[in-house]
Amino acid sequence: MTLPLDPGDRKFLLVSVCVLALLTVLALLAPRGGENSSRGFPSTYATTNDGAKAAYTLLEEMGFHIERWVKPPGDLPAPSRDILLIIAGPSILATAEEETQLKRFVAQGGRVLLSGPLGASMIGARGVDPTPGSQDEWRTFAAEQPAPLTRYAPEITMQSSVRWVHQSTGQQRYYGDSDGATVTKVLIGKGEVIWWAGDSPLTNFGITKASNLALFLNSVGPPGGTRVLWDEYFHGVRLGLWDYVARSPLPWAALQFALLATFVIVTYARRSGATRPMRRESRLSPLEFVVTLGALYERRHEADGALEIALSHFRFLLARRLGVLSPVTTPDLIRSVEERPGWGITGFRETMEQIESALILRGVSEQKALAWIGELHDFAARLDGASKRL
Repeated sequence: MTLPLDPGDRKFLLVSVCVLALLTVLALLAPRGGENSSRGFPSTYATTNDGAKAAYTLLEEMGFHIERWVKPPGDLPAPSRDILLIIAGPSILATAEEETQLKRFVAQGGRVLLSGPLGASMIGARGVDPTPGSQDEWRTFAAEQPAPLTRYAPEITMQSSVRWVHQSTGQQRYYGDSDGATVTKVLIGKGEVIWWAGDSPLTNFGITKASNLALFLNSVGPPGGTRVLWDEYFHGVRLGLWDYVARSPLPWAALQFALLATFVIVTYARRSGATRPMRRESRLSPLEFVVTLGALYERRHEADGALEIALSHFRFLLARRLGVLSPVTTPDLIRSVEERPGWGITGFRETMEQIESALILRGVSEQKALAWIGELHDFAARLDGASKRL
């Protein structure tokens, strides 16, 4: 049972459905993340105090080859000491497969800058514990040893509530307090991991405090030869819908569907298009046949036969034009032409009688036969014009 709808209600319903469909498509196509899409973690898109756009822009201006990384660790380029992956303040837990991929990247020679307890868990670190009684407030930490990581950074200011308490063999501690390390470096295979207890030294607000800028630049390395991949994947900025679709079999399926649709449209167009009349083949003898027949008459010296055929064809056309029933004699045709007003042609009677006599006697020459055939053709054209005028 269908409910009757007023035309105005039907129009309103149609517009509402279209708007809903448009909003759904826009929601699917809109990229996840933006300049103000994140709060509380150092996103390179954010200009708030806890964002990291200032540090990202600084590296660009210093000549670093830097780009935002929104892909999983499995898509990282070939590991190299000249490639640094920054995972600052990750807000999403890594899967077991992603942890394995990240550790493989480091073990094969890559460099990673991590921060916070989630960052430590990505490399399977043990010994990162909360600080007893900490309120996650800003604190100052002095450099504990001279090293490239502490150059021009005698002290840093960091906001963190965790420490790396239990140091492993080969691990270097650079900043910390009695509760544990706040900046440390871990060697894994051919690569290294620099871990910060908090991400505040590279935030828009924290990078201006104490020697935090020097610590950040020391951790990144020299400009020019270092490629920096700043991770946004673990901030929730993932590939957009079109990127996801491009990595799936859907493009090939769409191509097949497009080809099928093209075939259907072409087939329908051929069956339902404009009707065109069929081309009819001429029932007249082709010119090649006429030439061949003429050559045959010439070889056999059959001028009489060619003249007889031309005369028979002329008599047939003339009888049909005059409305005379066949068979009819040549004298009767001549008399009918002469009696028809406006059909008088000079030499018509003489030529017809000469042809009749020549065909009875036979032995007509080729030149004479050709001349008479031309005259018959001329007579036919002139008589056709006379009949149309009447």
